[in-house]
Amino acid sequence: MDKRGTIDMIRQMSFGQGAGSEWLVTNGLGGYSSSTANGCNTRAYHGLLVAAHKPPTGRMLLLSSLDEELCGVSLATHQYPGAIHPQGFRYLQEFWHDPLPRFIYQIGDARIEKTVFMVHEENTTIISYKVQNATGELRVVPLVHCRSFHAASDLPAIHQEPGQTGTRLMSGIEFSLLSSGCRYVPGELTYYSFEYEEERRRGLSWKENLFSPGHFEIDLPGGDFSFAFAASTVRRMMPDWDTAQADEMARLCELKAPLPQLARSADSFVVQRGKGLSLIAGYHWFDDWGRDAMIALPGLLLSTGRLSDARAVLRSFAEAMHCGVLPNDLGAESYNTVDASLWFILAASSYYQYSHDANFARELWPKMQAVMERYSRPGEDFWMDEDGLIKSGPALTWMDARVDGKPVSGREGKCCEINALWYLCLVKTRALAASLGEKWKMISPENVKQSYQKFWNSKAGCLFDVIDPIDPSIRPNQIIAAAVLGLLPISQQRGILETVTRDLLTPFGLRTLSPHDARYIGRYEGGPRHRDAAYHQGTVWPWLMGPYVDALLNVHGNTPESKEEARALLMPLVEGDGSGSGLISEVFDGDMPQRPGGCIHQAWSVGEVLRAWARTA
Repeated sequence: MDKRGTIDMIRQMSFGQGAGSEWLVTNGLGGYSSSTANGCNTRAYHGLLVAAHKPPTGRMLLLSSLDEELCGVSLATHQYPGAIHPQGFRYLQEFWHDPLPRFIYQIGDARIEKTVFMVHEENTTIISYKVQNATGELRVVPLVHCRSFHAASDLPAIHQEPGQTGTRLMSGIEFSLLSSGCRYVPGELTYYSFEYEEERRRGLSWKENLFSPGHFEIDLPGGDFSFAFAASTVRRMMPDWDTAQADEMARLCELKAPLPQLARSADSFVVQRGKGLSLIAGYHWFDDWGRDAMIALPGLLLSTGRLSDARAVLRSFAEAMHCGVLPNDLGAESYNTVDASLWFILAASSYYQYSHDANFARELWPKMQAVMERYSRPGEDFWMDEDGLIKSGPALTWMDARVDGKPVSGREGKCCEINALWYLCLVKTRALAASLGEKWKMISPENVKQSYQKFWNSKAGCLFDVIDPIDPSIRPNQIIAAAVLGLLPISQQRGILETVTRDLLTPFGLRTLSPHDARYIGRYEGGPRHRDAAYHQGTVWPWLMGPYVDALLNVHGNTPESKEEARALLMPLVEGDGSGSGLISEVFDGDMPQRPGGCIHQAWSVGEVLRAWARTA
C-alpha cells in the first residue's frame, strides 16, 4: 500500500500496514463502528458497536470485536503484552473501505468475505459474511464491554439472557447480540490484557480486559453460504441483513458530488440532535462544535447539494445562540469563542447564495442581527474598539490550546483573521439586508477596511498575526484575510500568499507556526501535555487548505492554470492521508514525513477540501 493510504484496496498487508490503516462507518446518531484494516483494535475508541446513548453524544463501547475461527484457524488479530495473537491478518487477502469496509480472507480453498455496516439512524451494527468452499464448524466469539468510549477501563458486571440464536446483555445499558441461523452457546469468559498501541503513544490508558458471554457456531456446508451477526441497542429480532446492507449501499451511493468518495465520507458527520441536525466535529472523540460546524458546513452540505440538511444544521445552532454568541460546544452550550458567530453568518450567507431561499434567510435574520450587534458593543470577552476592529481576550480564537491552564499561543488583542471575518460579515449582512428589504445599521465595512491596514507588516511583507499588542509571528491566520475579496490590495494578498507558501505550506495543509520560529514544534506526539503544546505551534491543519486555495485564486485569477494548480495541491488529501480511505485527519506533523494525528476523520478537514475542490470546477 502507498505509505499515505491513497488506495481503497490493500492486498496481503503486513501487520504494521493493516494496523496503520483505519476505517469508520457511522449511523447518523453519533454512533459508529471503527477499527483497522487487519481487525486489530489499536485505540480504546475502536469497536464494532459504539452506540450513541444520548444522540449524538453519550457514546458507549459495547461490542469490541468478533473473533472468527474456521476449523481451528483464527481470523482475529489482537495485541497482548509481548505478542500479536492470534495472527488472523496473515489470512487477509484484500481490504476495501469504500463504500463499506470489506475484508476477504483465504484459508486453503475457503474464501470468507466480511462486510461491516450500520443501520442508518439506529444503534445497530451488522457484520455479514459470504463464504465459499468452506466446510466444518465456524465459531465466532463476541468480545464486549460496557463503558464510555473515551478510555479503557475495568470491566463492569455484565448479565445476559441467552436465547437460541443470540443473547441480551445488560450493564447499565442493554444491548443484543443476534445472528442469522447460528447457534448461540453461553459460556462466560474474561479475556485479559488487550493492548491499544495508539493510546500508549498518546500517553493514555491503553490496557483493558474484555468479556465474552459465549460464542456462536455454525456448520458450513461447502459451496456458497451467507449469514450475518448484529449488535444492537434496539429490542428487535435479527434484521433482514441482506436488505439492510443493500439499502445502506444505495443510500451511500446516492451521495454524489465532484468527489463521490469524499461526499460519502462527509455523510458521517451529519447527526441527529433532538428534532434537528448537527455536525460532529471529528471522529472518534469530538462532539458537535459551533466553530467547526460552521466552517465545515459549506463544503459538507452545500457543495454536495444537501440544502435541507444545511438548513436544519443552521437552525439547530441558531436556536442555541445566546446574546448573539454561538456555542462553541452545542451540547454543553459553552460560549467561549470569538469567531464561531462570524462563521455562522458566513455559513448562512453561503446557504442563501446556493439556495436563494429568502424565507429561511428571513428566519435567520434576527439571529444574524444579534451577532452583529453583540460585536458592536462592549463585552467581557470581545468588543469593537474605537477603530472599528474587534479586540478579544486570550484563547478565544481557533488557536485555543492550553497547557496547565495557560494559553499556548495566547493571541490576546486584535487578531488578523477575526477582523477579516468581521469585515466580511459586515459586507455580507449589508448585502443580505438590501436583498431582504431589512434595515442595516452597522459600522461601514469601508471604515473597517481602512483600519485593517494596521495589520500590514511592511518589513516582513505580510500581516501581523495580532496587533494591540503586536505579534509578528508567521502563522496561517493571515491566509484567511488574503482569501477575503476586497479587504486588501492585490500586492498585499500576494505578499501573504508568498510568505505562507514559503514557510507554512505542506502537502497536507498549513503549519500553524513558521519552522524558523524558536517556539516551533515539528512533531505532534507524546502525552496530552506535549500534544497540546504542539497543537498550534507548528502542527499542520488540513482545513486551512480551503482559504489557501481561495487566496491562490484571488491572487492568480480563476484561470484554468490556477485551478489546475489548486487541484494539484489538494490531491494528497483527496487521495488519502494515511488514516484510511476517504478519511482526512485532524492534523499532521509539521516536520517530514508529516504523519497524521488527532482525530482520524475531521469535519472541517473534509469540508474545506470539498469546498475548495468545488471552487476549482
